[in-house]
Amino acid sequence: MRNILLTIAYDGTDFYGYQDQSPKTLRTIEAHLKKAVEEAVKHPVNLQSAGRTDKGVHAMGQRANFHSDTPIDLGNLPRVINQYLPKDVSITYAEEVPEEFHSRYSAKSKHYKYRIYNSKHRNGFLDRAYTHVPYPLDHEKMAEALSMIQGFHDFSAFIGRYASPGNPKRAIDRIELKREGDFIDVDFYAMSFLKNQIRIIMGCAIEIGRGMKPVDQLFKATKTLDRGDLGPTAPSEGLILMSIDYSG
Repeated sequence: MRNILLTIAYDGTDFYGYQDQSPKTLRTIEAHLKKAVEEAVKHPVNLQSAGRTDKGVHAMGQRANFHSDTPIDLGNLPRVINQYLPKDVSITYAEEVPEEFHSRYSAKSKHYKYRIYNSKHRNGFLDRAYTHVPYPLDHEKMAEALSMIQGFHDFSAFIGRYASPGNPKRAIDRIELKREGDFIDVDFYAMSFLKNQIRIIMGCAIEIGRGMKPVDQLFKATKTLDRGDLGPTAPSEGLILMSIDYSG
């Protein structure tokens, strides 16, 4: 019995999130993926996924593993599975991993990217993959604000309303902001993130960039633990799960 790890890319725009939902009429990535894998290997599988992206969030490097004894060439497996997937989901790579490997619990770090198109006018070509901000943004102030919340903090104020209870104290290893013309990319690296954490951070960072909040507002919220200090949650379309690191 082989343990097979898949790398998955998807445009999350038209999905109700990654995780399979009830009722089953809701369109989810996990439901499509499980069905396609089972069609490819010709038996039921227990699909173990690395993360659960929210409604509208995209991925370049989502991971999921399953066990199978079907004799299939791993180099050809992505093509076979992709035959059964809709055009907004695809398998980009398949590999064999140790028996004890679990795509979620074996992960050492996750990399998310938040992308902003900062231009007066929206661009229909970019709408599904960038958050459009039509107001001028001071990206240097945004970078300074984001640097203050690197490291270990209490992120109680940065949790989505319907998040499951859990420990809000955790570390963000690194945040990097880059601007090229009208495009701003913010990269987040950490072992794990809270539900909506990055989008809440970015909602406040955008207001800081507009001059609506002081530069230390994000850091302040790690002390007051008050969600009201942070402002609106940034839209989902700008967020992408880029990769999951298992190397440690």
